Amino acid sequence: MNFFKKLFSKGDKKENTESDKDKVEVFTQEYFDNRYTKEDIRSYDKVLDGSLKLIESFFLDFKLNRVVESPVNHPLNMDQTFDQLINFKMYCNGFKLDNDSVTMALSIAFSDFLIQKYGFELYKDKTPESPMRALTLKYDKDNIVLSIYPYEYSAKVMALQATYEDLENKIKDKLEILPQYSEKVNEILDKED
Repeated sequence: MNFFKKLFSKGDKKENTESDKDKVEVFTQEYFDNRYTKEDIRSYDKVLDGSLKLIESFFLDFKLNRVVESPVNHPLNMDQTFDQLINFKMYCNGFKLDNDSVTMALSIAFSDFLIQKYGFELYKDKTPESPMRALTLKYDKDNIVLSIYPYEYSAKVMALQATYEDLENKIKDKLEILPQYSEKVNEILDKED
């Protein structure tokens, strides 16, 4: 799987289960609140604006038509920047931006897309499993939280190991079956009562 996700419940008991396809973890609200701090993407306003302008300038400088006219940070547009002979990473390196800066720009731009389109929220992880997972996006509905690590995923896109379109399609699939997870979690929580 090209991205990592966790499903968190806001129930009272901590319990772990694994299936062949997904890792499901049930955590208390207290655990969630102690581990994650909600961030406002607008607190990264300069980085977000710069990231969007950088993507926009890539299309302008190479006289490319975007796959999707708006927004510029649509997954198909962002993937298109890596389908070129001189890709987005090389373009940014030409401006003396290091790979970490390019990865951050991509992850903030993609995060903004997911926040605007799907209602994800940005969180800072106080105890990340790796440095690439310090920022996480979470989609919270009916006691289930879908997590995505935008920086880690953007690094995979830059290494040409993944695409943003694939991730968005996986997100759509997960959002469709989210009610099934909610039912399972509620069954577990009801048994604990």
